Amino acid sequence: MKIFYFLFAVILIFSCSDKVNYEKPEDLIGKEEMTNLLYDMHLAVGTSNIKNVHLEKNRNYMSLVFAKYGVDSTQFATSNIYYTSNINEYEEIYEEVQRRLDTIKNFYQNRMDSLAGKQTMERNRAIQKNKDSLAKYQKRRN
Repeated sequence: MKIFYFLFAVILIFSCSDKVNYEKPEDLIGKEEMTNLLYDMHLAVGTSNIKNVHLEKNRNYMSLVFAKYGVDSTQFATSNIYYTSNINEYEEIYEEVQRRLDTIKNFYQNRMDSLAGKQTMERNRAIQKNKDSLAKYQKRRN
């Protein structure tokens, strides 16, 4: 009986495969275009909770992203499944997407820090001016 369990376990282990190979779809989105598409999708998801110029919030921009690249959700889904089955390519795509997102994040973070620094300097000048005015007033009273 132990031999049966052992053979069953060995067959079970070797029959399981961690890699699923999907055939390349006919309408596969190219690697570069997929990178651009995923980048824009992340931006669209990130901005969906921000009011746009029409003061609309919680708008789904995915249809606009698909229209920009001339793909539909089915084509994107089949391409995404294909790339996820080839993890090395998918990892390269997402590393590039992450690099681009980090670049834009750092750019705007630096601008915000710069603006905050200017506001702090202006506030400090105003406080110093008020202190100087108060000192002049107290000097006159004495």
